[in-house]
Amino acid sequence: MKVSIVIPCYNDGKYLKNAVESVLNIKSPEVELIIVNDGSHDTETLQLLASYKQEGLKVLSHENRGLAYTRNRGIKEARGEYILPLDADNIIKPGYIEKGIGLLDSQRFDIIYARPFFLGEDLPDRKFNPYNFIGQDLFWGNYIDACAIYRKEVWETVGGYDEKMPYQGYEDWEFWVNCYLSGCRFKYIKEELFGYTIRKESMITQLMNEKKYAQCYDYIVKKHAIGMLKSLKGIYDVHKKQQRNYLKTSLKYLIKPVTELFKGRPHQ
Repeated sequence: MKVSIVIPCYNDGKYLKNAVESVLNIKSPEVELIIVNDGSHDTETLQLLASYKQEGLKVLSHENRGLAYTRNRGIKEARGEYILPLDADNIIKPGYIEKGIGLLDSQRFDIIYARPFFLGEDLPDRKFNPYNFIGQDLFWGNYIDACAIYRKEVWETVGGYDEKMPYQGYEDWEFWVNCYLSGCRFKYIKEELFGYTIRKESMITQLMNEKKYAQCYDYIVKKHAIGMLKSLKGIYDVHKKQQRNYLKTSLKYLIKPVTELFKGRPHQ
């Protein structure tokens, strides 16, 4: 088995059919589909999940535990060498799998991500633009969607998605920071290879306020403070040799808040 596509589902029956069909359209014996029901309770979703199970699709179920746990459970049971997490309200193009496998098989990269095309509500402020990988940019915010293809051993190495995040919806951000600091090699495909649905009522919309965002950011910084500082110092040392003094000022202002956040954290 080459690729396992894991779809977490929590009352997403309205969208799930499109996500599943986009996977089945790939028509490859090398692609495994796993749907993980995170304690859904609405009738439409439950009926759809039951029908998929009768059709022979792999459907796992558990009581509501949240997105990180649900993704981790599906990936743990995945047989594929590579993993692609797909949200239940999103879709993928067959070309994503083909291009992702080719790049991963080259052994030059560990994580492949692409551009989205947008579905659902037309809300310009919710549309994001990924770009060529710059690891340290993840320290200030996320620009890589969860819908990426990566080696399963990457997930194993970093310990999966963090189930202790203060709020649901930012697990993928912490996951990418963890991957970068663990030495993973990222590759950006500048093509629209997956569909991202914008929903006014989505979980990330509900969470997008300054207080909750700040708590998740503080959690990520505290967890990865040492690695982040080492990474930034490495850039500073390179720029210092090139006499680019502007970075010295930037690093000076960043070290203080990072150090403050790290105070009191037990040594490991």
